Amino acid sequence: MNDSSPSLAAWLPHFFAQWPRQGLDTQARESPTVAVDTQQLSAFFTDIEQPLAALRHGTFTFDPWEVAKLGRNEMRNSAVLAWLLDPHGNHGFGDLPLKALLSAVRECGNANFPQNVTRYCRVNVEKYPTGDATNRVDIEIDADNFFMLIEVKIGAYEQKDQISRYIGEAKKRAGEHPWAVVYLTPQGRVPLSAGEEADVTDVPCLSWRRLASVMTQAMEPTRRQIFAAAEISPARLIAAHAAFCFLDRMRQF
Repeated sequence: MNDSSPSLAAWLPHFFAQWPRQGLDTQARESPTVAVDTQQLSAFFTDIEQPLAALRHGTFTFDPWEVAKLGRNEMRNSAVLAWLLDPHGNHGFGDLPLKALLSAVRECGNANFPQNVTRYCRVNVEKYPTGDATNRVDIEIDADNFFMLIEVKIGAYEQKDQISRYIGEAKKRAGEHPWAVVYLTPQGRVPLSAGEEADVTDVPCLSWRRLASVMTQAMEPTRRQIFAAAEISPARLIAAHAAFCFLDRMRQF
């Protein structure tokens, strides 16, 4: 140890002599001034009001489709998807899910496809467009300005010439209107049964995850309004919750 360094015993008396004056110094010190924009603060609390209410209602853990044993059954999932795509469905989202699908079809290269329905739209499930009971199409959308068939795949394989037959039927049923045969699969893969002459823009290939994503984006603002409303019917709350539960399931296929 360096002998020139003061010892602790020599230093402590000096410390205790100075400490009372320093430790009990109550002289006010200037605090930094923080400028608060009251208008921005008020706007911030207004903006988070609806998300907080939606979060409160969104804590449901009940999944109606789990209780219904929807699983990976293609026919059952097709029926729920048709319900969601129907602009007149009692899900409470109007034509937003259908518009999201039409947007996805356009993004697949069919830029001339309509963006919405102009007058009427009928959504049917489990149709037999060729009249043959062995050729069952999962979803048929017959609108005044377009015709669409949706072939749903989760785990099943294609039948021989299946998509090719649907293309022929869609062309015939559409008349002069735009048409499409949407091929919906877990990976968004290209069908093997479309035939060599099929135009890829007429057979949009979508994944369940992609479709769920565009639908969620289109429907989320309305969902927030529904859950944040001060007075809302329980039926509408349950319908909106069921719709988003199905979108979550779509991402898992």
